[in-house]
Amino acid sequence: MDRPDVALIAPYPSAGELHSGHGGVSSYTANLARSLSDLGLRAIVIAPHEEGRSSLEDDDGVEVRRTFDFGARALPRAARAAIATGAPVVHVQHEMFLYGRSWIAGLLPGLAILRRAGVGPVVTMHQVVDPGTVDASFVELHRVRVSPAVARAGIIGVQEAIRRLAATTIVHEASFANTLCGATVVPHGMELGSPPDREQARRRLRADSRLMVLCFGYVAPYKGLEAALEAARLARDEVNLVIAGGPHPRLAEGEEYRQELIREFGEFARFTGHVPPQDVSSWFAATDVALLPYPRPFSSSGALALALAHRTPALLSSELARAIAAPPRMATSIEPDRLAARLAGLRDVSKIEMLRCDSDVLARDREWPTVARRHLALYREVSDASGTPDRRFRAA
Repeated sequence: MDRPDVALIAPYPSAGELHSGHGGVSSYTANLARSLSDLGLRAIVIAPHEEGRSSLEDDDGVEVRRTFDFGARALPRAARAAIATGAPVVHVQHEMFLYGRSWIAGLLPGLAILRRAGVGPVVTMHQVVDPGTVDASFVELHRVRVSPAVARAGIIGVQEAIRRLAATTIVHEASFANTLCGATVVPHGMELGSPPDREQARRRLRADSRLMVLCFGYVAPYKGLEAALEAARLARDEVNLVIAGGPHPRLAEGEEYRQELIREFGEFARFTGHVPPQDVSSWFAATDVALLPYPRPFSSSGALALALAHRTPALLSSELARAIAAPPRMATSIEPDRLAARLAGLRDVSKIEMLRCDSDVLARDREWPTVARRHLALYREVSDASGTPDRRFRAA
């Protein structure tokens, strides 16, 4: 079989699925790989072994090889497997602890292997932290068990190592490029599709007459859910807050944290637990507004991409709105009393429609076909600059 045009290194969901697997990066990778395939590229994914998943799968034209285990040797082994495919460009998806708790030991060796082979690498950094924001409140928010100084030094070291070893580094928002010198901005892709009927979805999900507010995605401390839940407590007669998602698969105390929230706020909000992939669209169709109250954003949001795709009006913390340059009306304070007042005010249908219009503005140029074409252009640039004729990028 002809060699692939690009090899992606990342966790990957089971063939035929999107919203499953080892966190949001799995869904992102599946969307990217399928969109590249739609453009005529042969994309191959080098993924970690995962229980219950075949070591070799065909996902609608995307070949998925599960060739390595999570841990310290994950990235070096993945790098060698990617090089063995003959792909002229290797694209690594990166996020803290994406490849296991001891991932950092293999980060530099893995990227160096790819660099020496002349296959890039291209690295998408799904998280970018401004070191200047790493203080006591940062380590408390993220439940990091080291001092701010140690955390800051570690973040600087990792981000600088990736920047130095990658041929091209991708971030999802311009504000993150300000932190990571020389990074290329390619937005987080947005899925296309036809949402289910709103009224049918609301009946099926037992929505009541209150404003339905959706916080979607894995439950984790950095998402600011406490602010949303405190606001729901204050506005309980007007707001029906839904926390739709299970514990984050890479958060050691994920279920314990979720249970803490349920114990304190269970009577003021609805906790769904894990949302099956077939129900994702129904939740976004049924809801009135998607709320993302992130207090210190360091990445783009897959939940926001889903909201934009479903034309669900989105309300963002001022910090997140600023990070992604969202229209000003989409921003809100996450002080619980002010957030409660803002949510109660959205009972006015005209304000909801203004939010929907602003969300549509934010959605421009974020469809996956557009994002895939941006990647294709970057792959060509990296391949042309590699000086390795036998691996030259040749996709139409």
